[in-house]
Amino acid sequence: MSRNGQLQAELLASEMRYRRLFESARDGILVLDAVNQKITDTNPLMVELLGSSRDEILGKELWEIGLFKNKDESRDAFRELLEKGSLHYKDLPLETKAGKLREVEFISNVYLEGMCQVIQCNIRDITERKLAEEARDQLTQNAAQLAQIAGKAARLGGWTIQLPERTLIWSDENCAIHDLPPGYKPTLEEGIGYFPPEYRDQVIRYVEACAQDGTPYDFELPKYTARGRLIWVRSIGEAMRDNEGRIIGIQGAFQDITVRKQVEAEKEKLINELQNALAEVKTLREFLPICSYCKKVRDDENYWSQMESYLSKHTHTKFSHGICPECYEMEVTPQLEKRSSERLLISKR
Repeated sequence: MSRNGQLQAELLASEMRYRRLFESARDGILVLDAVNQKITDTNPLMVELLGSSRDEILGKELWEIGLFKNKDESRDAFRELLEKGSLHYKDLPLETKAGKLREVEFISNVYLEGMCQVIQCNIRDITERKLAEEARDQLTQNAAQLAQIAGKAARLGGWTIQLPERTLIWSDENCAIHDLPPGYKPTLEEGIGYFPPEYRDQVIRYVEACAQDGTPYDFELPKYTARGRLIWVRSIGEAMRDNEGRIIGIQGAFQDITVRKQVEAEKEKLINELQNALAEVKTLREFLPICSYCKKVRDDENYWSQMESYLSKHTHTKFSHGICPECYEMEVTPQLEKRSSERLLISKR
């Protein structure tokens, strides 16, 4: 085979390879004439994406197939393309023949084909990816909202200390716990200063150990708010590290546990009162010696006393006196009748 024939064969093979790549590409491809901006070729995926036939696409400008809003916008893009040699839109709306909107990434380059300038546009359908990103963003937003709601319900706020500057940053809920407006930025000294003086050194030791050695901490202490209210808080802190393991900050959470502490204190008070009451109760003997006639009780010292006196002494029980119906009939009624009869006899005399 002659040299010319070999070159022709290589050129044909190259064109066939390009055509196979062109036809099987997973991006839509459009080839345009750089002079009149008309589409001269398209691959099957672009036909599928637009929902149009190949013949309906060839000979059209980009704005006529739904890639730009109008002719002016399309030609402005071409002007920029010819000036820069390439054009890239990360997010470009595309309207299909059926009127459906798709989101596409659009990359366009100018190159020479022989002596003519040719434009190749690669169009990638990113609609599903955009929907997934929007769904993820929505989930992130919902999670953030739920976290905010949960933080308010649990009186839980977040904070960070950036090192080495020791810049303290509070979440809005943490500001609310301290009776401060959202977005307030206290200094580290101010944040520690809200603790009562007798606890500040203890808090500083926790922070320093975490900042220097990464020692986490979890403590519960009383704390004043900006308005002077005394509350109880639980503080949790842990070190933040970079990719090389160096400590670059501390992060953690504050929780207002005042209500829990109040409930615990009330519970402890009730327990103490109950224990004191039980300690004061004196146990009675299993058998009590009691008189069969007068019903007096004999105590440990062999003295006889009234039943209620004995019980009051040993149990601190107080008594009130009354008459039961049976005793009233047996004791009180006969006496009343006797007195009534006596008064009647006196009146007859």
